[in-house]
Amino acid sequence: MTEVYLGKGSKRRLLHLGRLLGEGAAGKVHSIAEMPGSAAKIYHSEAECRRYEAKVDRMLANPPELAAAVHEGKRYPQIAWPEAKLYDKAGRFIGFVMPEIDFRRSTSLVNLLQKSSRRVEKLSDYYGYRVLVARNLASVFAELHRAGHHMIDMKPANLRFYPSVSWMAVVDTDGFSIGGDGRIPAEQVSDEYIAPESWKTAPAELGEEQDLFALAVIIFQLLDNGVHPFAGKPSEGAGAQPADLQTRILKGLYAYGASPPDDVVPSAASIHKSFRRATRTLFDRAFLGGAKRPAAAEWRDHLDTLISQLVPCTSKPNEHAHFGLGCGFCAHDARVTASAHKPRRRRAERTTAKRPAAASALAVGGRGTVPIRQLPVLTAPLRRPARPRGIGVLGSIMAVFAVLVGTMLIVPQDWWAMARGNSAIVGGFAGAANDGAAGFELSDDPRYPVDSFDRGREYVVLPGDGTLTADLREGPGEEYPLLNRLSLHENVIGRASTRAPDGQVWIWIVRESDGAPGFVQEAALVPQETGFVTDRSDYGSLCGTPGSGTKASLDCAVGRASGLGRQVAQQYRSAIASSRGYERISLTENRRNWGSDLRQCASAFDPEPCRMRANRRQAEQLNKRARSDAELADGAPADTTIWTRKEEGDEPLSDGAMLSRVADCPKCDDNQPLSLTSQRAALARDSYSEPPALAP
Repeated sequence: MTEVYLGKGSKRRLLHLGRLLGEGAAGKVHSIAEMPGSAAKIYHSEAECRRYEAKVDRMLANPPELAAAVHEGKRYPQIAWPEAKLYDKAGRFIGFVMPEIDFRRSTSLVNLLQKSSRRVEKLSDYYGYRVLVARNLASVFAELHRAGHHMIDMKPANLRFYPSVSWMAVVDTDGFSIGGDGRIPAEQVSDEYIAPESWKTAPAELGEEQDLFALAVIIFQLLDNGVHPFAGKPSEGAGAQPADLQTRILKGLYAYGASPPDDVVPSAASIHKSFRRATRTLFDRAFLGGAKRPAAAEWRDHLDTLISQLVPCTSKPNEHAHFGLGCGFCAHDARVTASAHKPRRRRAERTTAKRPAAASALAVGGRGTVPIRQLPVLTAPLRRPARPRGIGVLGSIMAVFAVLVGTMLIVPQDWWAMARGNSAIVGGFAGAANDGAAGFELSDDPRYPVDSFDRGREYVVLPGDGTLTADLREGPGEEYPLLNRLSLHENVIGRASTRAPDGQVWIWIVRESDGAPGFVQEAALVPQETGFVTDRSDYGSLCGTPGSGTKASLDCAVGRASGLGRQVAQQYRSAIASSRGYERISLTENRRNWGSDLRQCASAFDPEPCRMRANRRQAEQLNKRARSDAELADGAPADTTIWTRKEEGDEPLSDGAMLSRVADCPKCDDNQPLSLTSQRAALARDSYSEPPALAP
């Protein structure tokens, strides 16, 4: 089968299946020729279709709020959730459309747990990267649980992530336990990640507690050098213990708690003693029983705190990091080095006469061994290393220069661009593309005299007639060679216009993502700036003043969504202008994601409610940030009014009131993924703040 249909009846749309992307027990996944960035899951048989149709209906009615993240013009879907049903020619359900998770850009979470697999897969060996992935994992499941859904069969092999940005890529969602009006259960769960109370329970009866246990196990593995929290060995004289991890879970053989059992000791590879007390307390709650397990949102917020406390190790700053209690990796390396000499020493004692005391002391502290006084201390922060003697003035200057160069390499270029002034911020995020476009010159061809623009004009690609791509050609006309295809909602910068012999207006553009130039029909573009009183993200509207280049049929944002959008944009401009470093990059990434959400709303069946939801989320997040800033400045919680969402039919709040209040509701959690770029920017700040002291 190569032809499928989106919808039924007279309004159905014919789609053509592309290459095979993957295959599982229930069905095959194909690309879709007419929908780049989307994929089709086609079930194997009619029996599978009957089995899954009601579940897909429920998933379509209750989607989690996990929009695709955007970085440098590329979209990274966080979850392959159904978006629409697919039918055959006879109108029978055969599968669904979902965002395409690119398996070439993503990899299994298993590959991040061990140093050997990280080396093979060319993944970052920096410890902070694993902390960041753990945070983004918790963020995705915080939103899934808020929506009432559970994965159940959660394990690293069933989870994927994008190595380039550290964001999650969750697949096979139709196997989840789906909430709503009567739960539709999952059917699978895996050993080594099953909670002890879930062992004798059928997968169909499991819920959020099973997810929380498995999530805590995976976070522990990411933070503790790949060690499973129930791995370990018997203590001296404890007797034999089971080798398989699931049996160890059932017996409660957790050796990493504040008060571990007497009959088990931790794995030699563990670095858990370098964890902060708050972290160890969360793991104890997850694994020891008798207390409520940490929710995914609690893990997300705690990992946010840990990221802010990360300190690069002075010994191996590109790999090791710690949370202010000493480097657990350096301690582990020292233990390995020391243990490597013990066998030789024991063999010498069996085969040679006893040496004098002075000679024994020399052997222990001699060449190739690590004296005990040099081992890192895990009970206090590491001291700043002493400055080497003999560096002199020239050496100091060179050191400062090296730090400056290193910082410029770490911090993304768009951060430095923002630092040049607020005009670059208000003007939009296409400054780099505008600069690049200035380097291209149109050829002097009498066939198409051009009218050059005074400055670059921002456009979004929105082809007509329901197509999803627009032709990028070498010249202004269909007879010119096709250079590339521009995708729906892609951003481009216009530099000039011309009219072809058939009367069609063509715009010479430069693609914002990669600087590729060419000609595009004006009818396939919508201006981003014309008629806007602020910047392109203000309302979520993709139309400007009616006129040349504007589609009359395009639904503009009006009314409450437009008004709230203007206020959100103003808050973003003020916040970005007054921030620096990590905070500025974080705000900029959030605003870009907001703009992406708003542009997606243009293709929704009813764009206005979609824009209103997107603007509300941003208003709520900005007010949370303002409240946090006020608390830090005053040293006490700010006096805020709590707003609970009104049900449909209730009198809505005004835009001003909505923006001035703080939302305190389940949907207000910030589940935007953090990027490695943001973390590197945080590490490039002028100074590090001392971590808070441990509670007594």
